[in-house]
Amino acid sequence: MVMDKQFLKWSIYIDVLKSIMEFSKNFYPLEFSGILYCDIERKIIKDIYILPGTQSGRTSAVLRMDLAPMTFNLAGSVHSHPSGQGEASFADLNFFSSKQINIIAYPPFSLDSYKAYNKQGKTIELTVISR
Repeated sequence: MVMDKQFLKWSIYIDVLKSIMEFSKNFYPLEFSGILYCDIERKIIKDIYILPGTQSGRTSAVLRMDLAPMTFNLAGSVHSHPSGQGEASFADLNFFSSKQINIIAYPPFSLDSYKAYNKQGKTIELTVISR
């Protein structure tokens, strides 16, 4: 079965991407981490949730998933790599397997300093759109 490539593409609202970069800057030199609220059918990232109890360190962040809202729309993850690398670590790849879309932001935290990954840890295209 051949899948339409358009179906595999994800989009993100520009204001959400700007928020991700601002959070990443504000947390620097610690890691920022959050959960992405998505329209799964249309593959659009609509918002970001910062979970209470999240612990941020220089090389990792711990999310309290037990404090996440009960919805199937929390289909993605986002975190920053203060080190300046957008490559996924082994720990990242393990976490990605439970989410459909994953974003890593890295310095200088501009609108083009991120990488997006699918649940298999493959880099994917993320289209920035306006509301």
